[in-house]
Amino acid sequence: MTTLTLVKKTSFTVASLATTILLSICTPVRAFMFGTSGIQFDRDTNIKFTFYESHGNYQSSLWVAQAQSGNTGYTNIARLFYEIQPSDNGDADEWKGSFGSGVTSNDGSITQTVTFLQDQIYALLLWSDSGTGQPYEQYVSSSTFMNSPEWFAAGTQFRREDCLVGGCQQAVFGDFKLDYSSNDSFTNINGGKGPDQYSLVTMTQLAQGTKISFDDVGGGNDVDFQDFSVSAELAPEPVTVFGTMLGIGALAAARRKKKRGQQPEK
Repeated sequence: MTTLTLVKKTSFTVASLATTILLSICTPVRAFMFGTSGIQFDRDTNIKFTFYESHGNYQSSLWVAQAQSGNTGYTNIARLFYEIQPSDNGDADEWKGSFGSGVTSNDGSITQTVTFLQDQIYALLLWSDSGTGQPYEQYVSSSTFMNSPEWFAAGTQFRREDCLVGGCQQAVFGDFKLDYSSNDSFTNINGGKGPDQYSLVTMTQLAQGTKISFDDVGGGNDVDFQDFSVSAELAPEPVTVFGTMLGIGALAAARRKKKRGQQPEK
């Protein structure tokens, strides 16, 4: 079902139009972004995603979606991970799903590497059922503005009417904390830092590895961001690794030559 697409409605309110204009103005000048405003790179970039765990009784799948021309729609292009059942063992551990038990991927690997093309805009979409077993009943996007009434999922009955025109933040990025055994709010668990303070990461953070976690709007949209969690980090390009190996080899050879040159003559 890789052709499943989110599209933007053609009728706009004044507030919606202002939001759209603002996004269209800001997007081209932001060569790099990785967070709730979107995903974009100034060169072809490989990102390695690793599954962590899922919670809740919705059955979900996480996709990479690419923006269409004019940013009027987003089409699924790669499925990263998907649940083969709502959890490992019923409601145990808050409906926990772990890789190899409740969760898998197309090739059975817990890591998936995706190439993001230069200057293209992307988002992560978490599709899920609502306890019915129908896999594409609803979605949440890593891009906040897509979680609004101005977007809808073509071919489904689901609409994000619960969010304002500016959207709802349904994903967090960065070094945040989650406590699956606590009913405390995300903000309290993170020492007073709310979700808006985990809305983007720098290239340095991405190189070191960052967490991404979603709230799938279950439980009355409790925004605990504990429903589907992965990590993401820059994946080294093969040519870079090979070049590094050559550099190390050349340096070692130079040192050996220098050492021989320093040995006393017999």
